[in-house]
Amino acid sequence: MSVLDSSLDSRRLLRGALPASLLVAVASTVLALLRALPTGDPTELLGVSPAPVAFGVLLSTVTTVPFLLALLVVVTTPSRRVAAAGAGLVYAVDLVAVVAGRSLLSRGAGLDVAVLALPLPRAVTVLAVATAVWLAYHGGTERLHAVVGGVPPHPLFAQIADHRLGPGLTLQRGLLAAGVAGLVGAGGLVVAGGLYDLLTAVGGLGAPGSPSITFSESGLREVGISLARLPVRWLIEASVLLAVLFVAGPRCSPRDLLKGLGLLVAVRSAVILVPAFLPPFEPVFLLGPRGPLVAALPDVILLVGIAFAVRLSESGSPESPVDQPTATADS
Repeated sequence: MSVLDSSLDSRRLLRGALPASLLVAVASTVLALLRALPTGDPTELLGVSPAPVAFGVLLSTVTTVPFLLALLVVVTTPSRRVAAAGAGLVYAVDLVAVVAGRSLLSRGAGLDVAVLALPLPRAVTVLAVATAVWLAYHGGTERLHAVVGGVPPHPLFAQIADHRLGPGLTLQRGLLAAGVAGLVGAGGLVVAGGLYDLLTAVGGLGAPGSPSITFSESGLREVGISLARLPVRWLIEASVLLAVLFVAGPRCSPRDLLKGLGLLVAVRSAVILVPAFLPPFEPVFLLGPRGPLVAALPDVILLVGIAFAVRLSESGSPESPVDQPTATADS
């Protein structure tokens, strides 16, 4: 029975997504407030008005619920139809939230047409997670090997290829799934960045009075990445997706979550600290706004939210939703 066709499974998914979404929303809002403080002193939060904070948490929760729901569904049923439907749902909800929020802030001044690109990163994340889970736990690796043919591994890699990263996840399968899905995630961000630049240029070239392209609003944030940043972003995306595989697998334990968190912090730290040892040797503060620990927090919050949602959705069920597909893939 499909997850989408089962009322019991739907209730289980909501039971996991709702509390986890609130957790992610509160943590993300607090992180955004800390980053917005001029001095970075957490005690300044005591002087912040509670009304906008509550509104921010509410808006973040509303947009995070369908996001985590989509991730839970692609974890349990990673098909092309489900992945496309989940990405479409996330894009539509985020677009409505962005348009509504910016319309209220601009007080009728209008929106730039480039706002259409703002929801793309999270929709791309859904597609990347679906790809990773399909390759790791649902027979995607075997399908990929059947298409490209059996390539003998390097002798050094062959000795550790069967090393277990977790239940149902070998080193070879995990690295392949994270690497291929990382290309989906990073490549999608490149496309999102190019589309954002294109829409921004189109909006700037519009003639005054043309309502389709002359909406204007200052302060639209940059979306996506440039092609030059693709290698580094691929490494980050692959590490995030491998960490997601730890918590999305069968019989997820707190140890799996800790492994995923350690991987995220290690990769983020390497990406930030390695360039610091190259000319012009810019200083890096571990707890600074651009330090490795703070840079890893958004991914850490997301991973904890996914793990919490998966755990809650599996509680009370006799079998984990990915147990059966994993056995099929490993058999």
